[in-house]
Amino acid sequence: MKTMKTYVLRLTHSLLILLFLASVSNAAEISFRELRRVHIPEAHQAVAVDSSSFYAIANRTIARYEKGTSKKIGEWSAPDGSNVLHLNSGTVLDGKLYCANSNWPKSPLKNSVEIYSTDTLTHVASRTFEISDGAINWIERHQDAWWIVFAFYDDEVHQTFLARYNNDWEETGRWSFPETVLKRFRPNSNSGGSFGPNGNLFVTGHDHAELYVLKVPEQPGELEYLSTVPAPIAGQGIAWDHSDIGTLYGIVRKSKEVVKMQLSNSEAYAELKQPVEWIRNENNPVLPPRKGEGTFDSTRCMNPWVVRSGNSYKLYYGGGNDHSRHTIGVATAAVDDVTQWERKGPLFKNGPAGSFDAIWCVLPHAVKMDDSRWHLYYTGNAGRGSGLSSFPGIGLASSQNGLDWTRHGETPVLAPSGEPGTPDAIGIAGGSVLKVTQPDGAQQWHFYYTGCPTTGVRHDLNQQKVICLAVSDDGINWEKKGAVMLRDPNRNYEDIAVAGPVVHQEKDGSFRMWYSAIGSRWGYYSICYAESADGIHWRRGKNEGDNLQLAPTGKGWEKQMVEYPTVIREGDKLRLFYCGDGYGRSGIGTAISK
Repeated sequence: MKTMKTYVLRLTHSLLILLFLASVSNAAEISFRELRRVHIPEAHQAVAVDSSSFYAIANRTIARYEKGTSKKIGEWSAPDGSNVLHLNSGTVLDGKLYCANSNWPKSPLKNSVEIYSTDTLTHVASRTFEISDGAINWIERHQDAWWIVFAFYDDEVHQTFLARYNNDWEETGRWSFPETVLKRFRPNSNSGGSFGPNGNLFVTGHDHAELYVLKVPEQPGELEYLSTVPAPIAGQGIAWDHSDIGTLYGIVRKSKEVVKMQLSNSEAYAELKQPVEWIRNENNPVLPPRKGEGTFDSTRCMNPWVVRSGNSYKLYYGGGNDHSRHTIGVATAAVDDVTQWERKGPLFKNGPAGSFDAIWCVLPHAVKMDDSRWHLYYTGNAGRGSGLSSFPGIGLASSQNGLDWTRHGETPVLAPSGEPGTPDAIGIAGGSVLKVTQPDGAQQWHFYYTGCPTTGVRHDLNQQKVICLAVSDDGINWEKKGAVMLRDPNRNYEDIAVAGPVVHQEKDGSFRMWYSAIGSRWGYYSICYAESADGIHWRRGKNEGDNLQLAPTGKGWEKQMVEYPTVIREGDKLRLFYCGDGYGRSGIGTAISK
């Protein structure tokens, strides 16, 4: 395998929407970071991918390889007399590999989608198309629809179009390609296409080492060009890995290589400007469960969120009782003595049976919206599913005084998307809400939260999480903007998941984030740190370990994990509250910055 290589391009403001989210006025630099490159004889037309394997596609052959080892574990070749003559890009859905196929360059053109079992690579079905003017070059599943490109070549390349089909294979829309992209396709055409993790369409030509990023308008017409991004491939078929958000597979036909790469940005490994070192409190945990007392927090104190009120701290937290119910309470202590707390809870009851918050209400974050209104955002657990898939939404409670709280309706204000390949496809959990001052001076509520894209038997699939953003003008109706931070596969303390973000905006407009990370080093959480100029593109430090701020330690309450940070300024220092082992079973501790 070749060494990692970064391909960076300065992009305009419009591309910010493409990669991670929203609108800022300054340009930003993003990149694809090469993770792996391996020689694969069948890497001729395209590559497809699922949670365990990648599939190299040649004209009349498909080969299946294990992701981790690149060991070949299956192969299919078209028999003599088969109509499979020119396979192109493929996509995997529910155990089946769907491949575009045509008889190009013969005339008249005949197009089909060939379907294979991923387990055995046996051919199981074929779907033919009446359209014969353009060759089918790729197929993709997105937003409960099929998307197929019909490609034209040479002087007719401008006729290339993207078609959308419903589940009955009836065409429901058609889009042409913008001239900016067609110029790069010529004299060939569009070769590959795949919808990225935040909904934009990435396409390739036949030979250039770049991707073209497009937005699909709601109404049929012309695709909207966003930008061109260099990538360590050479055109041909591509595939986003829906089991590993932000990871893209492509090929280099000339050298017969499959390339794995990840979305990144040029500042991701720049030096941190405000790193923090922490001094743990010798009395930790300062807020342990009240075992044996039959209270709402007798088995767990978790997910602290700190608010200052005069000379006191109010520490909102999730408490677990003897019956595995979790509700939210608040503890109060003097700022100058964070070891003595008065507790109150639960602040409100769980939702009724069957509701999204029937079993757990955890991960509180209380925000003063104005002089007469507080919001308390929390994560609900319905008692169904596994891992983060059992957390079907983020709820809201409101208060006029910050003391007496009422649940806001029976439905979450943020829920999983349910769309495979999106950052919060199957589960969602809280993080932090803050009022952000935009470059133009306008203010908007930003919600940094945890998304769960997938689950699986493997630890890296079961625990995978990403950090996402939603924005709102009223704190109730939220617009999702997608993932802003992914796991880092090259740092073993955050190579599995990033979650539970706590974000502060500094006086100069920059951002700081503390978050929980899961890595293969411990298998459980540690607390990490990142910085950003725009709240979108985050830097994690030049060297491994630069952004690791608190790790499991000792033989006591935090030997297994440290997680769920909340940070507040205390004079000229920072105060950190966090959880220890068992997701709060050992309680909540604190630390002060050096």
